[in-house]
Amino acid sequence: MAVQEHTGWERKNSMNKIAILDAATQSVQYQDDDGTEYGRGLAVKLLKQYMVDNVFVITPGLLTGTPVPCATRATIVGKSKEEREICVSNISGDFPQKLASMHLSGIVIKGSCKDKNTIIHIEEQKISFLDFPELQGKSCKEMVSCIREKWGRECAIIGRGPASDHYYPISSLFVTYPYGKPEYSCPRSSTGAGLAKIGIRAIVLERNQYFRGACENREGLQSSGKRLAKYILDDPICGGALPGLGSITLLHLLKNEKNLEELLQEKRKEEKAEIEKSGERINYCCAPMCVIGCLNRHSKGNGNIYSSPEESEIKAAIEQCFAQDMEKEQLESCTTYLSQKGMESGLNMIELVFAMRLYFDAEKEKPSLEQILQLVREVEAATVLGRVLAGGTRRVCEVFSDETQIQGRATKKAVTKERDYQLKIDLELLYQEIFLFENLGICIFSSFALLNKEEPLRLLTELYKDKTGREITVEEMLQYSAQCLKQEEELWKELNIGNNIKAIPEFVKVLYNYFENTKN
Repeated sequence: MAVQEHTGWERKNSMNKIAILDAATQSVQYQDDDGTEYGRGLAVKLLKQYMVDNVFVITPGLLTGTPVPCATRATIVGKSKEEREICVSNISGDFPQKLASMHLSGIVIKGSCKDKNTIIHIEEQKISFLDFPELQGKSCKEMVSCIREKWGRECAIIGRGPASDHYYPISSLFVTYPYGKPEYSCPRSSTGAGLAKIGIRAIVLERNQYFRGACENREGLQSSGKRLAKYILDDPICGGALPGLGSITLLHLLKNEKNLEELLQEKRKEEKAEIEKSGERINYCCAPMCVIGCLNRHSKGNGNIYSSPEESEIKAAIEQCFAQDMEKEQLESCTTYLSQKGMESGLNMIELVFAMRLYFDAEKEKPSLEQILQLVREVEAATVLGRVLAGGTRRVCEVFSDETQIQGRATKKAVTKERDYQLKIDLELLYQEIFLFENLGICIFSSFALLNKEEPLRLLTELYKDKTGREITVEEMLQYSAQCLKQEEELWKELNIGNNIKAIPEFVKVLYNYFENTKN
C-alpha cells in the first residue's frame, strides 16, 4: 500500500484549522479559522474559493463535536471542474462529531488523483494519502468492513460505492454510523460522482473519542444542552421518533391529520418485541447526542423493523409508483431487494424508483417485479438503458421527449412548490432558520420542536456563547443565515445553475405541510 503522510495541525491557540488537500500532488496545507464563519456558510465560501478545480468540501456545524443534543451534522458541497452543477448535502453519522473533535472546522479536497481507490486517512496530527486497490469492485458494505478491519471498528468513514465509478447523477456517498446495525447510510441528497472525479474512494477518521471540540464554557454548554434536549423530547413528533418513518410517510400523516400519539403507542409496542429477539448491537441513533433516534424504531407491519428512514422512504416510493401493478407480497419483496441494492451500490434508490415508473409509462408497459429487478441489473451493468435510468427522472424525460404523458413528471426540488402553501411562517424566515440549523450542525428533524419558537431559538444564542465566548442575538444569527443564503444565490446565478433555485433541503416539503396544517 503506497503511503504519502503529512503531519500537522498543532493547535497552539483557540483557533481550529482548515485542511486543504491537493489530490493531484497529495500535499496538505493548513489555514487558521477564526470561527466567524461556520457550517454551511463556511463550506460554500471554501467551495467558491477553490472551485476552479474539482473540489469537495466538508464542514461540521459550529456546535458539532460538543455535547449539544442533535448537533451531529456536517455540510458537504462539491463541484467538478467541467460541470456547472453543485451538490449540497447535509450528513450525520459518526464522521461529523469526530471531525470537529479533531479541531478541524473544514476539509477541502481539490484536484484529481491518478489512482481511483485513494484513501485519505486522518488521525491525530497526521493526514495520509493511501493507495487501497483492494476496494475496487467492492460493495459499500464490503468497503466498510474492509476499512474497519484495518483501522478498527470505531473509525468513521465517508466514501463512495461502485455506482459512482460510472459517474451516475444518482450515485450517493456512504456515511458510517457508530459500530452497530445499521452500519452506514447512503444520504439521498449526496452524490458520489464528485468524489469519484477527484479519485478518492473514502475518507477515514481514526479516532475513538467524541465531544472534544473546543468550547469556551463546557459546563454551560452541557447545562443549556439539557434544556434543549427537553424541548426536543417534549415535542410529540420528535419525541416519538416519527422522522424515522421518512418524509413521504410523515407527509401523509400531516396531510391526513392522523393522531400521532396513537401511532406512536402502536409503534412502541411493535418495536419492543422485535428488538428483544436480537442479540446484535442495535443503533437507534445516527450519532451520539442524537435524542430523536430514527434508526430501528418503527415497524413495517410484517414483524420486521425499518433500519433507517431511507428504507421507509423506499417502501413509500415503491407503493406510490407500483401499488396498482403488484400484490402486497411482491411490493415487500421489491422493497427488500431495492433497499439492499441501493445500499450495496451507493444509489439514490428513491429517484431510481420514480425513473423506472416513468420508463414503464414511456414504453407503455405494465411493470412486474421481475422487470423492475431487471432494470436494476441494467443500472449495475452500466448498459445504455441503465445509464439513462441512472440519470434520474430528468434524463428519462429527455430521452423520451416525444412521450408527452411523462413530460412534466421529472422530480422537482421541493422549494419550487413553495407558493402552493399558505404558511403560518414567513418563507424567508423559514429558510433562514433552516440555514441557522445547518450552520450550527443541528439536525433538521428537530425542526418541529425548535423552529419558529422564541425560547428554543434564544437558547441557541446561549449555546453559541458557551461555544465561542462571543455574545450574539437571535437576529444576528438569522442575519448570518441570510448572508449565507445570499452568498449561495449569487454563486448559483454566476454559474447559471438551476434557474437560481435555492438549495433548500428536500425535507422542507414536510415543513411546508407542518406550518400549513398546524397551529405553529
